[in-house]
Amino acid sequence: MEHSTHSDHGQACDPHAGHKMSHIHGSHDRHAGHSVAMFRDKFWLSFALTIPVVFWSTDVQHWLGYTAPSFPGSEFIPAILGTG
Repeated sequence: MEHSTHSDHGQACDPHAGHKMSHIHGSHDRHAGHSVAMFRDKFWLSFALTIPVVFWSTDVQHWLGYTAPSFPGSEFIPAILGTG
């Protein structure tokens, strides 16, 4: 049986065929209720957490030829801050 077309099943090629679309549903904005300040704050938080992750990364240390300061738990900085 050939399954390359849906004409055998009486269905249109449009995946939304037969679905009723209301004007109310179509006017929803995916970013409704979001503000520029919220995106900006999330960006700066992510950026602030990225700096120590990159600084203590063993690969970056190797590539740039430096050794980050070591203290108890410093080896976990990339893993802990990078999982957020």
